[in-house]
Amino acid sequence: MTYCPFCHLTQEDKKWLLYENEYWSVFLADKQDYIGRCLVMCNRHCENLSKLRPEEWFSLKFIINALEAMLSGELNATMFNWSCLMNDAYKHDPPCPHLHFHLRPRYKGMVHVGNITFLDHEFSHHYNNQAQAVIDDKALQNLFNTLRNKVDIYFTK
Repeated sequence: MTYCPFCHLTQEDKKWLLYENEYWSVFLADKQDYIGRCLVMCNRHCENLSKLRPEEWFSLKFIINALEAMLSGELNATMFNWSCLMNDAYKHDPPCPHLHFHLRPRYKGMVHVGNITFLDHEFSHHYNNQAQAVIDDKALQNLFNTLRNKVDIYFTK
């Protein structure tokens, strides 16, 4: 197998880790172009959805439920855009896809993170893949701390 950066995360890579279980890791994305954007990554090297094991599917459903509940409850997210594109893996030769999802919460109203106010100008339309980060490092850390402190409430069975 080709070297996979997702299989060799450093402690620095894991600094935004919100939650992990046996099958999945959930990170707050360091690029907050949509407030609360997260990355959900399969913990084992899995190249595509069709290779997920039944227990991984079950666990993913739990993750989806918990993340959507947390982002709705804490940030008032209206809806969610989930994507599993993995196009970047095929920009390399040889490609090395590693199954992961991007979650972009979407907001009908304003979102406040610290002293930053965010308005989702594309609400009810496709997300803008070229959107820039809308919060600074301090607000990102505050958002992470807020969500991390709520994980135990939402990620319990």
